[in-house]
Amino acid sequence: MSATIEVQRTRKQNLINGIDWYHTIDLGDGVITPGVFDHSSVQSSYPLPARLDGLRVLDVATFDGYWAFEMERRGAAEVVAIDVKRKADLDLPPHVRKRMSREELDSPAGHGFPIAHEILGSKVRREFLSVYDLSPERLGKFDVVHVGSLLLHLWNPLKALANVCSVTRQYAVIADTYSRKLPSNVMRYTRGADHCAWWVFSYRTLREMIGDAGFESVELKSKFRVRHIPTNRFMSHAGFHARP
Repeated sequence: MSATIEVQRTRKQNLINGIDWYHTIDLGDGVITPGVFDHSSVQSSYPLPARLDGLRVLDVATFDGYWAFEMERRGAAEVVAIDVKRKADLDLPPHVRKRMSREELDSPAGHGFPIAHEILGSKVRREFLSVYDLSPERLGKFDVVHVGSLLLHLWNPLKALANVCSVTRQYAVIADTYSRKLPSNVMRYTRGADHCAWWVFSYRTLREMIGDAGFESVELKSKFRVRHIPTNRFMSHAGFHARP
């Protein structure tokens, strides 16, 4: 390894240290962030096109920005990434919120995004915006909208889906968790206790919710599993193309 590459590697490593990463992101020079989820092995299971040249795309609930940077890498003309600004803006259970200090509540959500953005030399535009406030009046419309593993973390997933539909021009790529054990039209309420997870959906419930939020066409593209690294648990996911 040349001295220049080693210096770059050390700089990147120093920048990513001390951050609570959600996504593992390849930052080049052999530096990969730690994270709760590593999507590299299942990236092809997410129904995003191999190329996005000339398209305006949106990444909803971007957090560290993994999918936003990936869509940029695939040639999108413009990538906008939205998420809440502070942990206090998440759909936290009231009893969890009460236990958190003001400093914890005010700490940034997706602290790794600006670091990865700088290292990658990215042009992705991040907007501090909740999916509950997403609208064409705020951001316009997008050719492709990506929503990954978000609905289970929301008090009101139908409202979020309706807002996503309102800004979708061609189609939305929606991938979320579901349970293979639940009966067909069932969703289980889990009280937000485990990392703000409020719901467990059956596959059919997840699919029908997307349609009931306003999408005219909901097409299953893939079923796959994603590993939660800290617990080594695998979570079933379904990936859809939803067209307004």
